Amino acid sequence: MSLGKTHRNMKTKEYILLLLILLLTIALPTFNAYATRFEVSEDFSALINKQLVYQLSTLLLTLLFLTLLWKLKRKEFIQYFRRGNISAPITPAPFVGIKPKKNENWLHLGKSFSVIITLVTMVVIYLQVIHKNTLDYSKILTLLPIAIGLSLVNSFVEESITRLGIVATFKNIIPDNSIMILSGLLFGGVHYLGTPGGVTGVFVAGFLGWFLAKSILETKGFFWAWLIHFLQDIVIFTAMLSTE
Repeated sequence: MSLGKTHRNMKTKEYILLLLILLLTIALPTFNAYATRFEVSEDFSALINKQLVYQLSTLLLTLLFLTLLWKLKRKEFIQYFRRGNISAPITPAPFVGIKPKKNENWLHLGKSFSVIITLVTMVVIYLQVIHKNTLDYSKILTLLPIAIGLSLVNSFVEESITRLGIVATFKNIIPDNSIMILSGLLFGGVHYLGTPGGVTGVFVAGFLGWFLAKSILETKGFFWAWLIHFLQDIVIFTAMLSTE
């Protein structure tokens, strides 16, 4: 689909949502930086206080965004903001090694990539965070419930904005492959200053953004995207909290 045709297909509501998605995506690291100025409780460490402020504020913004998305793109929102068919057929993507066998579907691919992406994240986090700091193993079990809570909210926020937002806004406006690429570019770019960060973080997050957008489009649901992102975030938050 040409840029000219895409431009003609887009209406005011798509432009509004695209602008809002871009602003919210940029706002996430900005909120993260300013969250240190507030404190939820003196009993919590500075990092936990920061994350609680950040997660609660971004969750509120996300709920407002989802309300607007529901109003402007109701059909697409209802179609994709659900569990979906977790055993849906897979569209092959040989260039990244996705070559499903005859009996394989998203249930197989989702399980496999849940493990693969989590392991890759563990390696990247070890090199970028743990290797440069002292990991306090005695803290892990104590901090794991907090890491799980933060991961649930963070994965929901980021999937709602950079995945569901992109899919619902651009479905039937641009090809599905372009939607996946756009989600990957957006998610990868914002992770340059995130965790994982740098060029490695951009590539890892960029691929994840592409793959999770693919999962939403093909299963017509949120399940695999949220679950895989949630598992990845558990690794990240556990490492961050345990090396504080």
